[in-house]
Amino acid sequence: MERLRADGITLFANVNPSRDHWLNAGSGVRGCPFTMIFARDEARVEVNLARVDRDENKWLFDQLEADRSAIEARFGGEMSWLRLDERKQSRISYSHPFDGYEVDNWPEMLVWLSEHIRKLEGAFRQPLAQYARSIPSVDESGTGETNILI
Repeated sequence: MERLRADGITLFANVNPSRDHWLNAGSGVRGCPFTMIFARDEARVEVNLARVDRDENKWLFDQLEADRSAIEARFGGEMSWLRLDERKQSRISYSHPFDGYEVDNWPEMLVWLSEHIRKLEGAFRQPLAQYARSIPSVDESGTGETNILI
């Protein structure tokens, strides 16, 4: 958290540190957090599409993937796009190998995470919000009309 503050990253300003190996921060879209992960063998930043409705997650993923070239150009690298059809959520991530058990690697990991969470937010905030405003959903009243959910 100190490293993020020092780098001027406010995304996690209202997030309390915990013992978990990950931190979530709001993206501005319900159920779609930006996440930093400190794993045993890598550091990773990702966008989780984890809304309550599976179909909304898959629709959002498909819209973002259609814009993949522009998103990856803004991010500055090729990302891992996981639709995860067998699961409710989908995930788009970028990782770098690190030996997370080696304490001497932690400062480098923190620099990497700080740099890449900034890039992730810059690449995804606008298109994610744009597509989320257009998520189609069937009207629950049974009329069969399509509504737009934010």
